[in-house]
Order: sequence, then C-alpha cells, then structure tokens
Amino acid sequence: MEPKILYPHPILNKKFGLGDDYPILSDQDIDGIIEDYIKAAVLAQKAGFHFVDIKHCHGYLGHEFLSAYDREGKYGGSFENRTRFLREIVAGIKAAAPGLEIGVRMSIFDWVPFQKGPEETGVPAQGDPYRYAFGGAESGILADLSESFLFLQELEKLNIELLCTTAGSPYYNPHIQRPALFPPSDGYQPPEDPLHGVARQIQATAQIKKAFPGLYVIGSAYSYLQEWLPNVGQEVLRTGKADSIGFGRMVLSYPDMPADILSGQGLKRAKICRTFSDCTTAPRNGMISGCFPLDPLYKKMAEYDQLKALKGE
Repeated sequence: MEPKILYPHPILNKKFGLGDDYPILSDQDIDGIIEDYIKAAVLAQKAGFHFVDIKHCHGYLGHEFLSAYDREGKYGGSFENRTRFLREIVAGIKAAAPGLEIGVRMSIFDWVPFQKGPEETGVPAQGDPYRYAFGGAESGILADLSESFLFLQELEKLNIELLCTTAGSPYYNPHIQRPALFPPSDGYQPPEDPLHGVARQIQATAQIKKAFPGLYVIGSAYSYLQEWLPNVGQEVLRTGKADSIGFGRMVLSYPDMPADILSGQGLKRAKICRTFSDCTTAPRNGMISGCFPLDPLYKKMAEYDQLKALKGE
C-alpha cells in the first residue's frame, strides 16, 4: 500500500501504518493530477459518455481536500483553497471537452473514524475535538452541514446540477456510509441499528434538496431497507426529499430490481441484498467484487471459499 495523501491525519496515518514523516503530495503533484482528470474527461467524451463524476466522497482525493484545514499552500487552509481542486478541474473540462456534463458524488457529512471496541462493536477512535470531519461537528459523531452548504453553492456557481449524496467513508466509518447488519472483514460491528444510518442520510439529503431545489439530487444508503426499499423510496420521491433513489450494492445481487418494482409484480425475495458486506470484503482482500452469498455465479468461484475462510466460517 502506497497512499498519496494531502496532510498527515492523526488517526488514518496510524490505521494504515504511515509514519509522521510520510510525504504529502506537493502543489505541483496536484497540478499534474488535475491535468490527468481533464485528459480522462476528454477520453470519456470521445468514448460517448454524457457526463463525468468528480468524486468528493469516501475519503478519496477530492473529499480529502475538503478537510485539508492544516495543509499549507494554495490547496489547503481556507475554504477557497480547499475547493480549488474542483474549480480547476471543472474549468479545464469545460475548455477541453465542451458540452460534457459534470456531476459530483459528495460525502455530505463525515464523522470521526471508528475502530473495534468491546465485543468488536465500533467506537470512535478519538474523543472530541475532532477537526477533520468535513460536514461534521467537532464532537466527531454529529453532522454540521454549514460547509457542505457552502460547497453546494460552489456547485451552483459552476453550473453543476447533478449531485449524488453519500456520507463518511467505507474505509473508516462504514456504518454511517453504507448501513449494514454485517461488517466488512476490516470493519467493526455496527454500534447502532442500521436503520438509524439510513434515516440519517435520508434526512440530510432532504435538507439539501430543500435548500438547493435547483440541484438534481440522488439519495443513497437504501440497501439495508431490503424489502421496504421501494416503499421508502416512493415516499422520499413523493415528498420531494430527493429526485432519484440510488441503487448501489443492491443491484449486485438483484440487477433487475428496478424493473420489478416498476412492473408492480412484486420482488424476488431470494435475490434481495441482505448486507452481508462480502462485496466489500472481497476487493479489500484483492478479490473480485460481487454478491457471493446470493449470486450463483460467484458461489461457484474459488474466491467463495477464500471469503469463508477470511470470515472464519
């Protein structure tokens, strides 16, 4: 593992075995990455794609910029500097690939990283104050959308209309990002009923849709609802809390679920994702991602037995 980081993170550096002197990306490095984003967008347009997603979520680089409060130079510190990465990529795409639309998937709030506590249940890895949760309070376990709203104002200024909401990161606080009954192999048992995580994201997304009616907002974190996903999704759309319902890992086990919902013929219960998290555990351990518990294709793979061994089954 050779991470590229923007600033030394007091918890994540330890989690991933990075020393205090681990090098950070220079401003020149970042300038080159921005150029690569623009080149990739040009290729996407030539390949026939209608839009590209500039991710600002899940601890990936765009998201890491938003919490780079301690970074010096033109890409850190002030809110203007921490959003410069997005603005320069968008300006470059508009110049090099005119007509290509741009969307953003964003962790609209974040919390402190969690770790295994008593009985392997997740507990905060640090007490307050925690300073690195973009869209989070210093308690580390509450949302504060004030800067998230400022970021969305930036999207409006850039004429970006497509927003897919998510939260936190699958790598350090997965229970708020993708509520599930079973954790990935490197995770922890959820410290709350996963329905709390589902409701938290629905409520935060509703706040954003109300404040930014011009954005086309796609909500996520619905998989744990399982059989009840269509009912909750219908209510969210009917009451204007989002414009679309995003299907993530649910379609790994049940790719035709949207069609079955629209047909009105009922769901195939045997195909519904039960949030076993094998689709996360597998790629974390260098294996292909897929629905190993429910998809017959994956059950026949050698990786199926490897996963069972990893989980101690």
